[in-house]
Amino acid sequence: MKNNLTVTLKPYKYLVHSQKTNSIIVMCFLIPQILLLLISKSWMSLAVSMSAVAATLLVEVIGSKGKEKKLFYFINAINAGILTGLFLPSTFPPAAAFLITFLTFLVCRYFIGGFADSWVNVSALSVVICWILGPKLFPAYQITPEILMTRNPSLELINNGTIPVMAIDTRITASLNKTIFSLFGVSIPEGYVSLFWDTHALVPAFRFNLVTLVSSIVLFSIDTIKPLIPGIFIAVYGLLIYFVSPVFFSAGAVQGDLLLAMCSSGILLTALFMLQHAGTTPITTTGKIIYAILAGVIAFFIIGAGTSPVGAAFTVLAVNVFSTIIQNVEHHIEMKATKNKLLDKITELKEGKNA
Repeated sequence: MKNNLTVTLKPYKYLVHSQKTNSIIVMCFLIPQILLLLISKSWMSLAVSMSAVAATLLVEVIGSKGKEKKLFYFINAINAGILTGLFLPSTFPPAAAFLITFLTFLVCRYFIGGFADSWVNVSALSVVICWILGPKLFPAYQITPEILMTRNPSLELINNGTIPVMAIDTRITASLNKTIFSLFGVSIPEGYVSLFWDTHALVPAFRFNLVTLVSSIVLFSIDTIKPLIPGIFIAVYGLLIYFVSPVFFSAGAVQGDLLLAMCSSGILLTALFMLQHAGTTPITTTGKIIYAILAGVIAFFIIGAGTSPVGAAFTVLAVNVFSTIIQNVEHHIEMKATKNKLLDKITELKEGKNA
C-alpha cells in the first residue's frame, strides 16, 4: 500500500496574524481613504497626506543608516504618514506638513522610540504640533450653543449648508425610507446619507465615515484589530454625549446627537487606527478596559459634542500618558505576583516538597 504522507519544513501554523501581516492589512484599509480623496478631486488634502507619508518614509530611511531593513518598518512608516495626513486640514501647506511631520518623527525616533514601540502615538503628536504652530489653518468648531440646544444639531448643520448634501442624497434617502425604514414606521431626513458618506470637511479624517465603519467591521472580523478598546471607547463617549451633553446646553432630557458626535471629529478613524497603536496600550484586559473608559471620558471633555478640529489627536495623547501609569501598575502587580510564586517555591523546597 502506497504511503501518501507528506513531510514539510513548516509543520506549524500561526494562531494570529504576524505584525507584518497586520500592518499590511491596516495599510490596505487606509489606502481607500486616500483613493477617495483622489476620486473626489481633493487635491490639497491629497498633497498634505502624501507630504506626511514622504516625511515618515524619509525618517525611516535615515534611521536605517544604509542597513537593510525589513519591509515591515516601511509599511509602518507609510501607515503613520497616512494617519498624520488624514488629520491635517486641506488648508495646511504641504511643505509645512512635511517639515513638521519629519522633525516630529525624527526627534521621537531618537528620544522616545520607533514607530512601532513608542509610548506615544507620534501621528497624533505631529497633528497637535501642527495645530499649535498654525491654529488658524485648522477649521473652527461648526456648532454653537444655540445649535446644540436644538433637538437635532446635525440636521441643523445640514439645513444651513455647513454639511453639504450630495445630489444623489435625495434618491438614496427616499429609497431607504421606502424599503427599510418604513418597516419600522420611521423615516430619515435628507442629508444623513451625505453625513455618513462625505461631510466635505477640511480634515479628511472627518469625511468618509461609512468607509471607516465598514473597515472596522472587516478588521474586527478577521481579528486584525481587537474590538475591546474601540468598542468601550465608542460606548463610553456615546453614552456621555447622549445622556450628559444635553445637561450643559438645554433643559431637555436625553437627546444628545450621536450622529454628529461620531461623524464630525474623526472619532471612528481614531478608535479604529490610532487609539491602540502598538506600545501605547496596557497589557492586561483590566488595564485595557480602564484605558478605553478614560479615553471615552477624555474625548467627551476635549472634543465635546462634535466638530472639534483637533480634539481627537489631543485625546489620544492624553490617554497615552495615562497608559504609561496603567502599565507601570501592571508591571508592579506582575512583579509582586511573580515574587510571591518564587517565595512559595523556595518554601516548598526548604520543606522537602517536590524534591
